[in-house]
Amino acid sequence: MKKTSVNRNGVKLKTITFIAICLAAIMCATSCSFLTEGINTLKDGDNTEQTDTASQNSSEKGGVKADQVAEKSELSKLIDGAGASDGKRSGIADIIDEIADSVVAINVSGTATDYFNRTYPTEGSGSGVIISTDGYIMTNNHVVTGGNSITVFLRNKESYPATVIGVDEETDIAVLKINKTGLAPARIGISSTLRIGDMTIAIGNPLGELQGTVTTGIVSALDRQITIDDRSMALMQTDAAINPGNSGGGLFDSNGDLIGIVTAKQSAAGIEGLGFFIPVDNAKPIVADLIESGYVTGRPSIGIDTITISSKYSAMINGVNWLGVYVYNMDSDGAAAKAGIKRADYISSVDGETISTEERFWEIINSKKIGDKVDIEIKRQNDTITITVTIQEKKS
Repeated sequence: MKKTSVNRNGVKLKTITFIAICLAAIMCATSCSFLTEGINTLKDGDNTEQTDTASQNSSEKGGVKADQVAEKSELSKLIDGAGASDGKRSGIADIIDEIADSVVAINVSGTATDYFNRTYPTEGSGSGVIISTDGYIMTNNHVVTGGNSITVFLRNKESYPATVIGVDEETDIAVLKINKTGLAPARIGISSTLRIGDMTIAIGNPLGELQGTVTTGIVSALDRQITIDDRSMALMQTDAAINPGNSGGGLFDSNGDLIGIVTAKQSAAGIEGLGFFIPVDNAKPIVADLIESGYVTGRPSIGIDTITISSKYSAMINGVNWLGVYVYNMDSDGAAAKAGIKRADYISSVDGETISTEERFWEIINSKKIGDKVDIEIKRQNDTITITVTIQEKKS
């Protein structure tokens, strides 16, 4: 009985142990399966994430490349000028296109004599403005003075020999003529309405080499008394860049109208923007007279040139006795010569007014009308003589 009981219990124990082992195996298998599935799931998840990341990276790389292509395309457009305003600009370029053909370059060749009376060739250059379709050109007197041969160059580089029609030293104006028709004359404006600050456009041939150069500025002053070659001139001032060779060229306003003739520049170290021009209102009657008569009509004259002796040394060099105004040169057919005045006569008074400077002498003469009479007191050696002279018209 006891043995049987022991065996039965042993059987039961073995059975329970077997069942436990089986359950453990099942649980282990299930657990391993779950773990394996979990691990696989995690791995799948990792693969998916890596795949997504790779896909994203690939997409991003593709996007960067696309952006670079797009950027390159935009850059190409910029380089090619896509989106520009067809090259159209606001400003004065259209005005310059209209007026540039009316300004010419002038070359002048001549001869001069040195201290040893030897002659040598000279060259000069300047600018001019066409004032008629048939070849009349306005410029400065100092541009053409002393020239034996004058050549005019049009904007298209055609060149023509020029003839001097007339010159006026007092206003520094000259008129030339070339044998050419169909030219583009400047449109003559009005200088009396100019204001300080109005735009100016200068066109000329600076340095005698840069034909057609354009500079701009404003009217800086309306009335400047400037002395050029011992002559006082009433000029207007501009800050447009003016250089040698610009003389005789045109100064235009913002409408493209000719308002003046460039005539001078104040030049020295540290000085900039001081250019001067002859107002076109002053030039018009001079030009008209030069074309019609070859000289400026209506000007009083007595047919002499004067000089002022201002030092004892100068008096000694010139062999005269007094300081003051002397007759320096004279026209043998002039009114003074006909009345009895001679070269080297000392002018002591005019119409009873004592004279000490040339400027005052000519102020009195120029205030007279053609046909008026003037009493000129002169000293000649030890004699004092009063001579009456009839004012004549100056024709040169």
